[in-house]
Amino acid sequence: MFRFRSFARATGAILLGAGVANAATVSLTLQNGNGGGGEFNTTAFAVQNDAGPGILLTQMTFTVGDTQYLFDQLYLGEEQFLGGDGTQLASLLVGDRTDDNAGPDLFTYGFSNFGSGVAFRGQWDIDNDNGDFNADMRNVFFNNGAAPNAVATFLFSDGSGIVYEFPDLPVQSSYTLVIPEPGSLAGLAVVALAACSRRR
Repeated sequence: MFRFRSFARATGAILLGAGVANAATVSLTLQNGNGGGGEFNTTAFAVQNDAGPGILLTQMTFTVGDTQYLFDQLYLGEEQFLGGDGTQLASLLVGDRTDDNAGPDLFTYGFSNFGSGVAFRGQWDIDNDNGDFNADMRNVFFNNGAAPNAVATFLFSDGSGIVYEFPDLPVQSSYTLVIPEPGSLAGLAVVALAACSRRR
């Protein structure tokens, strides 16, 4: 069961499109998915919308980080909303549902009615481009040497957004991040969103 608890504060975040005073935040939990293979070969995740009343989380994108790896599968059977009124919907806009050692370097969900205080959970599988399925997310998203770290982007109904680059983090059994760190909001820039991705 996912429990949102404080572990680390996100510092690699940039706010998009809205003033700092109205900035939205999310809580992100990552845990070992126990989906076969070694630890963190699959990763269970939960994201909670911590924005103010009336601000919906509308889209979420994750890049894989080290591009020698890919998102092989997003598990439809693991996806569910926690809380809410039952009208919440999630659609996988970019990503792979098939366990076939092939897939993109990023995934994107679109959301409907994903209001404040509601969480969405799911699970992904990361594989190496060479077909090796036993990849550890903790050495792909971050702690990956000279390779880029993973980036998460969250877009909201008020036109604001957050781009968060994962820092290197200690190896442990679960992670909970508040994005961005509340105390760092005043120092964040408001910028225009520019996104690019490498398609497989």
